[in-house]
Amino acid sequence: MTGAAGRRGRLALFVGAAVALAAAGVIFASATSLTVTPRNASAFRTCVLTGYPTTSTVVADTWADQNSPTSNKKSGAFVQVTSRSSQNKRPFLRFDLTKCTPVLPSTATVKRATLRLFLSQAPATGPRTYNVQRVVSPCPEAATTCWTEAGLTWNNQPSVSSTVTSSLNVTSSSALQYYGWDVTADAAAFAAGTASNYGWRIADSAEGNATAVDSQFKSKDAAGNAAGAPQLVIAYSP
Repeated sequence: MTGAAGRRGRLALFVGAAVALAAAGVIFASATSLTVTPRNASAFRTCVLTGYPTTSTVVADTWADQNSPTSNKKSGAFVQVTSRSSQNKRPFLRFDLTKCTPVLPSTATVKRATLRLFLSQAPATGPRTYNVQRVVSPCPEAATTCWTEAGLTWNNQPSVSSTVTSSLNVTSSSALQYYGWDVTADAAAFAAGTASNYGWRIADSAEGNATAVDSQFKSKDAAGNAAGAPQLVIAYSP
């Protein structure tokens, strides 16, 4: 038999055989117990580094205040981005990639890395564009990590790359939720060891506004901050 008639015949034969086997006590596996392994499939893994609990050493975060150039801003529930003449503010964040579970090998191929911060205060006016740039040497603080939470100030803040890694637009009506910057290229360089992991700086793309325009993002020091802690999410293949 050929065509539709042939297909119906083969189906009837298969059903009949299945019924016979079932009657003989043969048990068929359910769909949930079957494992299908496609050929040439890439095994992707995800590392989520988060600043929770507040004692976490995975994340270092603080911010620099031009209006208080020798003050350290480590202890607080937020990091702040401000554009105002002589009163700009810039957050700094760094994630320890060695804390990834499973381990992120230097040979890994980073498919996507996202720096995620929870917006807790939107700017009064906008839109504002916030740039993320990779921190580079020289590091005036002379720390092995280039800067520390408890030591960074406006006066000793490290330099950043002239290349903007990623930008994010925030408006006065932006929802209080997580927002993300694509930092794939930087995270890949950190993992491979081709760039030192000194973290990132966030700054308003147009600093020095005549009146203050502020935004705040939750820091790792926000109490009970499981749902709003800073995060770095890396998808990679080993």
